[in-house]
Amino acid sequence: MNLALATSCYLPYTMSWIHRQLCGYQQGSPVVICQERENEIYFPVGQVLELGVEPYYKRAIKAKLGFWFNRRPIALKRSEQKVVQRLLLEQQIDLLHAHFGTYAVYFSEICKELDIPLLVTFHGHDISSAFGRWPAYHNAFPGLLQQIRYAIVISEEMKGRLLQLGCPEEKVKVSYLGVPLDEFPFFDRTDKAEPVIFLHAGRLTAKKGVPDLVKAFRRAFPEKGAAELWIVGDGEERGLVQQAIDEVGAGGLIQYLGKKSNEELLEIRNRADVFVLNCRTDAAGTKEGLPIATLEAAATGLPAISTYHAGIPESIVDGETGFLVPEFDNEAFAEAMRKMMVKATRLDMGKKAREFMEQKFSLEHCNTALYQVYEQAVNR
Repeated sequence: MNLALATSCYLPYTMSWIHRQLCGYQQGSPVVICQERENEIYFPVGQVLELGVEPYYKRAIKAKLGFWFNRRPIALKRSEQKVVQRLLLEQQIDLLHAHFGTYAVYFSEICKELDIPLLVTFHGHDISSAFGRWPAYHNAFPGLLQQIRYAIVISEEMKGRLLQLGCPEEKVKVSYLGVPLDEFPFFDRTDKAEPVIFLHAGRLTAKKGVPDLVKAFRRAFPEKGAAELWIVGDGEERGLVQQAIDEVGAGGLIQYLGKKSNEELLEIRNRADVFVLNCRTDAAGTKEGLPIATLEAAATGLPAISTYHAGIPESIVDGETGFLVPEFDNEAFAEAMRKMMVKATRLDMGKKAREFMEQKFSLEHCNTALYQVYEQAVNR
């Protein structure tokens, strides 16, 4: 089976799981179609068709006139369509796997014309806030559901959302993102001394709730003591996060570490004691799918505190591998942090978190399930 993979950018660090899926596929030489490339040294791939991004001035105009451009029919430029079609034919592609529905719509008609099965992995915003932000996508979505061979979602919770949006149940496949457990080895924290380090690692966006995480930490530990909060990541709420840190006056107990590479983050995880992710549905209605950061942290033996949001309860067993609290409940989050100050609790939950990853989220197991969907898509 000859596979083509489409994603708008190949590849941000935060989407390294796409590379893991691609590299695990041993049939043929997969082809990647994208608009732009990033981190080529870290994510090498044999053949890439880079379509290119529009000049900044065009993007600025579209942003300013979004009320008009966001309603225009969705399609690649004619020249891009021809290049994509030629590539798919020359490489005798049997299946196109597109990540994010918002990018998959550009390839729907091409796959229909060439009679190539289209498989789409949805990840969260593409079945939530994207409809309101991009009216043309909302209009194109029913046609996309009709055209695709299978719709892949990364949690059971997302499956329910997709069914509510009208996707036939026989088309929906749940395929969890897997973790390469050898790259995220269990770290024994038995002899680790204080302070107890709570770690957030992820993009600083509204749906991550990091400013409220800062406030919850300060509520849990109003006095200087044996706990610290480390924040890793970057994003549009970086200023709000720094403002929250300044307002609570944590006196160095909260550290913003900025953006880190995967290697640097692994070292930071091994210095931490608890992983924290304060996810919630933001004002635009954006939801998560199932954050890969929680899985990677659990693989190293970090217990977690997070929220009853999207697919997160499928990756954290409340009371066993971590604690789950309601969205927007800062007091409940603070109380969960205080519970994690008991070392025996952390160590026991951390061991169980690793075992849970081995049972449910190993990369080999998850990739095997995905490749079976590939086979079904082609042979259906």
